[in-house]
Amino acid sequence: MTAPAERMPAITGIAHVELSVRDLDRSVRWYCELLGARDVFRATNDAYSVTACAILEPRSKLVLAFTQHREESSSEFDPRQAGLDHLSFSVADRAELEAWMARLDALGIAHSPVRNEGYAHQVTFEDPDGIALEFSARTPAVKS
Repeated sequence: MTAPAERMPAITGIAHVELSVRDLDRSVRWYCELLGARDVFRATNDAYSVTACAILEPRSKLVLAFTQHREESSSEFDPRQAGLDHLSFSVADRAELEAWMARLDALGIAHSPVRNEGYAHQVTFEDPDGIALEFSARTPAVKS
């Protein structure tokens, strides 16, 4: 698909990432505790049968939103289905990745060891609904 030759509209960033969850309050508490975030928005929309909440992570200003559907699906999260594969949080370097691993340990959140994928070092884990998450530190490019 080729866009017309007119000026390309600008995107200034990602406004928020919204995840569907089974228990809104449990997920909000879990993510706020993990990320040091705070609850900044709550609303119910009866027309769509949903309740939603947004949290703000103070350093990056990342907004994560969560929606609980009154008529929830019985299926578990599966990254092989069309939709979200995983959500990756970028960290500055390997030292920050190690600090996040210590935080996960302190919170009792199971996680992988540090994996070197060549382009990044990563630690993977899951939220209470089994949504795949990771912390990722890019590997510095090797200069030739």
